[in-house]
Amino acid sequence: MTPEEVIDLLTTAAAYDRRKVGEADVVAWHAAVKDLDILDAQDAVVGHYCESTDWLMPAHVRKRVKAIREARLAREIVPAPDAELADEPGPYLEAIQDAVKKLARGFSLPKQIAAKVEPSEEYIEERGEDHSPIRIEAFRVACPWPPCRALPGAVCVDADGRRLSVPAHEARLRAAGLLEGDGQPRAIGDAS
Repeated sequence: MTPEEVIDLLTTAAAYDRRKVGEADVVAWHAAVKDLDILDAQDAVVGHYCESTDWLMPAHVRKRVKAIREARLAREIVPAPDAELADEPGPYLEAIQDAVKKLARGFSLPKQIAAKVEPSEEYIEERGEDHSPIRIEAFRVACPWPPCRALPGAVCVDADGRRLSVPAHEARLRAAGLLEGDGQPRAIGDAS
């Protein structure tokens, strides 16, 4: 939080308790709350005065911001770091800590591990006569069709959860960038 944001925070508090805010107040409060996010701190001030008539102090703000962050973390699942970091304990831990910090601050993170996925042996066996490399490439992305939502590497299913005889929905082919605007397959490796 910048000194200017501390002024905004103290102005919010002053609207409730009629405090006079001077330069010394800004310096002291900045030293106590500079590591907090301004939006969380504002929410903490409003929450304090919704539940209490006590004079607001930095400890009140810090306590409420901590509760706000803990509530966010309780609602969210911390996504796993990239699979490439699995054999590197230091960077893996840093990635988890970074994700926790972002979630605590209110950022949304993708829940899916983004890794290159090869088609499973099961797919290769069950793909039948459709040996199109385009369909195999489609398996590198999740299916965006709402009733399906197959993860990368998994076979698409119909609305009743049954496997498709053709392994990928058209929406999945489009998501993988494998169809032209007219619905015709694009050549693999074609950048156009």
